[in-house]
Amino acid sequence: MSSLDPITMATQFATLDVQPFQQRYQLQTNKYQAQLSALGKVETALRDFRTAINEMNSNTNSIVKNSATLSQEGNFTASADAKALTGNYQIFVEQVATSHQVSTGMPADLEATTEIPTTGSLEFTINGESMTLDLSTVDSDGDGVATVSDLASAINNNVDNPGVSATLVRSNGQTHFMLSSTETGVANKINVSASGTGQAWFEDAFTNLNQISAPQDAVMWLGSKDSGLELTNASNTFEGVIDGVDITVSKAQSAGDAPISLKVGADSEGTKEQLDKFVEAYNTLIGAMNQHTQIGGEDKKRGVLASDPTLRSIESQLTSLVRGEHGGMRLSEIGISLDRNGKMKVDQEKFKNAQQNNSAGLEAIFNGDGALLDSIDDMVEPFLKFSSGTFKSRKDALQANLDRVEDKQTTLERKYEMSYNRYLKQFTQMNSIMTQMSQTMTMFG
Repeated sequence: MSSLDPITMATQFATLDVQPFQQRYQLQTNKYQAQLSALGKVETALRDFRTAINEMNSNTNSIVKNSATLSQEGNFTASADAKALTGNYQIFVEQVATSHQVSTGMPADLEATTEIPTTGSLEFTINGESMTLDLSTVDSDGDGVATVSDLASAINNNVDNPGVSATLVRSNGQTHFMLSSTETGVANKINVSASGTGQAWFEDAFTNLNQISAPQDAVMWLGSKDSGLELTNASNTFEGVIDGVDITVSKAQSAGDAPISLKVGADSEGTKEQLDKFVEAYNTLIGAMNQHTQIGGEDKKRGVLASDPTLRSIESQLTSLVRGEHGGMRLSEIGISLDRNGKMKVDQEKFKNAQQNNSAGLEAIFNGDGALLDSIDDMVEPFLKFSSGTFKSRKDALQANLDRVEDKQTTLERKYEMSYNRYLKQFTQMNSIMTQMSQTMTMFG
């Protein structure tokens, strides 16, 4: 009579006891994990889509793009937003804005380690704002000694700094203590004085300043110099001098130079690029949703989020907005429609015609309060809230399901151990009885 292997038998029988449950729990785990992964991918696609449309719907950016073209480069640059007025303009750059820069009258043998007074103060005033630097606070390492290098750091890092930068510059073997205004323009002239130090050399250094660069405003003429409209600005960037146009001057023209022509007009290629970005972002989102919501068939696998209410709601609302009316027009009127898969397609000729003949209407469809992009942003907001959004709730629910299945699997493992130990005991006893019977039969030949 052959003997049994109790361990093998116990393993087989215990496995049979839990196997149906193991299979069920694994299927549930796979299902919930697949849904969780798919929801994460769709959420990412929706966030990317939202980011894309918001970049096209700001105070300075829109679907419709305008361009600013110069007859001559090198003196200024110009940028035009969607609100820019089409036209031709003449610009003359008389003067660029500069910052105030001075060298203090420090001794010729100045070094970064030169000690400065630790009593008294420095008073800075720039454009109506002041800073008083207590020299007793300049010592950075607490050794009782303050250096010129410490002074530069104390000025630059002071929370009340009104817009001055201190620098040590070494030139021709000599170190100079420089002060520069951080902003350009006449109003940003540096005023500084030292007092209460008891050391004349230090106080004189901030009295006897050597001007390296005088502060000045930018001066530009809209039209010819002396006969056009004179414009001044503390900064080199003139914002909105012409509606929707920013001009940044970089180099003054010479006296007698002709003004430079500036042409502002529609940028058809730029507008088309904006539209292409919108269509691509939309179709990427729809593609991500279609991938996970397909019903399935003979040659297609059913999506893990097929019939998912969250995705159905997103697709339904998006479709309604895209097919709806905005600014008195529909996308179909400018050549944009949806195919049978819900993706956007563009009739290029129809869109080109809309660009040429109705750019204002084109912008009204996409940009502004209540227009398409603004409406889409409002629509997706409840889905994407980090703390209480629909995606957050759905993912939390799926994770809770996974946690419950995991708890069941843990319980099943304990059940397996109990079954295994019971079967092991039974088969061990059985094996012992069979062994005894075999020995008895051997005795009786």
